[in-house]
Amino acid sequence: MERFKVTGQELRNFYQTDTVLSRVFDDIENELRDTNQVVCRFIVNGMEIKENDEARFGTVSLNDVETLEYMTENSNDLVLDVLQAWIAALPELQEKTESLSKRMRTQGFSGLLKPIHDLVQNCEYLIDSVMSLKIIMGDRYLVTSPVDWVKTEQDSKTTVVEALRALENKDFVLLADVLEYDLNNVLQMWTEHLQHLEKALNGDTSGTYQSEQNRSDFMGRKRIAN
Repeated sequence: MERFKVTGQELRNFYQTDTVLSRVFDDIENELRDTNQVVCRFIVNGMEIKENDEARFGTVSLNDVETLEYMTENSNDLVLDVLQAWIAALPELQEKTESLSKRMRTQGFSGLLKPIHDLVQNCEYLIDSVMSLKIIMGDRYLVTSPVDWVKTEQDSKTTVVEALRALENKDFVLLADVLEYDLNNVLQMWTEHLQHLEKALNGDTSGTYQSEQNRSDFMGRKRIAN
C-alpha cells in the first residue's frame, strides 16, 4: 500500500478555483486505473473519508482544502485476495447445498429455515462480490473464461429468485430441486470462472505494476510514509 499527499495550494494551481473535490477524486482514480492501482481511502485536511461519505465531501470546494492524501493498493492484489477467498469457500457452499437438499427430501422443512436462508444469503453475497470484481477488472480477462460470464450472472440471479420464492411458499420439493440442480450448477460455474481468473491474474501480475518513479506526476503529488 502506498500513500500520497498533495497540498490545497497545489490543487488550486492545477485546477480552476471553483473546482470541487469530486472532480479531483475522479481524476486520481482514473489515472491510477492505468497502472492497476485503486484508491483505498481519501484523507482531506487530516480527516479520513469513508466510502459512503465521498459523495458529501465531493461537493467541497478546493478553497476549503488544506491537504489531500490518498492511499492506494494494486488492484490485482485486491482481486486475488477476493478470488482466493471465494475459491476456498465455494466447495463448502456446494457441500451445504447438497446436504440441505437431501435433508429436505427426507425430513421436510423442519429445523432448516435458518441454514437455507443463510445459504441463499451467501449466494447473493457471492453474486454481488463477483459483480464488483467485474467492474474492477473490466473485460480483459472475462472474455477468455471457459464459461459464459453473462449467462452465469443471469442463471445466478434467476436461481436465487426461484429459491426465495420456493422458500416463501414453503414448497419443499421445488426448493430441494433448485438447491440440488440449479444452485449447485451455478456454484460450479462460478468455481470454474474464479479459478480461471486466478490463473490469469497470477500470470499477468508481473510487469503490470509501475513504480512511483515511472508513473506520471499528478499535480506534483508526493509519496509519503504510511
